[in-house]
Amino acid sequence: MIKTSLQEKVLVLNKFYQATQITTLQRAICHLVKGTAKVITPDWTTHTFEEWIKISKFYENGSSTGLTFIRSPSISLIVPEAIYLPYFESLPQNEVVFSRQNLFLRDQFTCQYCGKLLKNPKERTIDHVIPKSRGGKTVWTNVVLCCKKCNLKKGNRTPDEAGLKLLKIPRTPRWQALILEEFPKHKKEKWKVFLNFAGILENDEA
Repeated sequence: MIKTSLQEKVLVLNKFYQATQITTLQRAICHLVKGTAKVITPDWTTHTFEEWIKISKFYENGSSTGLTFIRSPSISLIVPEAIYLPYFESLPQNEVVFSRQNLFLRDQFTCQYCGKLLKNPKERTIDHVIPKSRGGKTVWTNVVLCCKKCNLKKGNRTPDEAGLKLLKIPRTPRWQALILEEFPKHKKEKWKVFLNFAGILENDEA
């Protein structure tokens, strides 16, 4: 039996069974207790909080099930991987707010010229592919994460003029692809059936 944290990530599906966001286990349990959500399993079966307690009780003595539990003084609960909000109609977001952090996530914390992984925040700079002084705008398609060395080399020039080549063309990220960058691959596997249904993994590795 494995124990877990209340900050464990749980996928949230709206009333159309589309993945809309990721929340913490703590918030997911609050939704379940209030009755605004149900646990949903990969076979698309939904369970109320009371039903999930009974299911958890049935399995809690199984030592080889590999299930993850969260415990309180009164109950043991199997950690749900996803919850379903039957009254929530919001559709998945299609646009990502432009910010430094979202840019770093899109570019996977990697310099888009030399490919160096920039673990140290002090190494990270934002480069305008077409310099601002030459009409370049601060938009998804014209900015990339760049290390200080490459930024200094490029200066107030285009990549071609500086003898640099972009690893990939900067694009506006999909919200779904971006949020998945924040979590381990094992979560993608556990959520695979729901993400595929929403079309989120269609261009991603499954």
